[in-house]
Amino acid sequence: VTLEDVIEEIIKSEILDESDMYTDNRSRKRESEKNKRDFSAFKDADNELKVKISPQLLLAAHRFLATEVPQFSPSLISEKILLRLLKYPDVIQELKFDEHNKYYIRHYLYTRNKPADYFILILQGKVEVEAGKENMKFETGAFSYYGTMALSSPTSDHSPAHPSTLSRSASLSYPDRTDLSSAATLAASANQFGSSVLGQYISDFSVRALMDLQYIKITRQQYQNGLLASRMENCPQFPLDGCTICTENLAGKPELPVVDETTTLLNERNSLLHKASHESS
Repeated sequence: VTLEDVIEEIIKSEILDESDMYTDNRSRKRESEKNKRDFSAFKDADNELKVKISPQLLLAAHRFLATEVPQFSPSLISEKILLRLLKYPDVIQELKFDEHNKYYIRHYLYTRNKPADYFILILQGKVEVEAGKENMKFETGAFSYYGTMALSSPTSDHSPAHPSTLSRSASLSYPDRTDLSSAATLAASANQFGSSVLGQYISDFSVRALMDLQYIKITRQQYQNGLLASRMENCPQFPLDGCTICTENLAGKPELPVVDETTTLLNERNSLLHKASHESS
């Protein structure tokens, strides 16, 4: 069993390189094609991309995640692994909006006070975000994203390998803070984050579709698999319990501050309102 076999098993995808052997379909002889280029990352396998999107939109989503969302930066997940992650079955999803039942439960991508273990990036369509004690509502569209905190392992305490920066749109609650002030905050808001202390991530906002949607949904397990595959790709010699060199390099990076997700959502709403009023004047 080679390292390549292990990575292929983790990312559930075949990696073709110059060391692979090929069988000629006429002579039935195994041949090595050392000069054959690897375009497998762009190949649509039968079990991949069940929801069809244009290559341009896939590329745009890939570049956006790699450059704008810290959890998907190349320092954590290689661009090749990220592309394969985006082509997992069911990662790119569609939602058909029911005009006759606008508040249908399936229209909700996140529901307040309910656990979630996934990240969402809107590709096409609009959603309504409801946040805050006043239940403030505002709309967002393509390339708004939610749930970055849900990607972190529930057993990790601010592991440097999993930055905890919130997205500019929203994130999920991060319950694993060890400082006393954070613990007091969680205790004071037990009704809102009741199951957070059990290692679950509780959304303190709701996201509801307003029309047909195309979006990316990445679960915590898929993200953790991508992290592991990228780490193994960068550190071929690292043992099963982690890569010493990689861990040291990551440990040297400063942790990014944790921002209250409701405040982030409301700040974005105020920014949108200010921009709209400025343009109208």
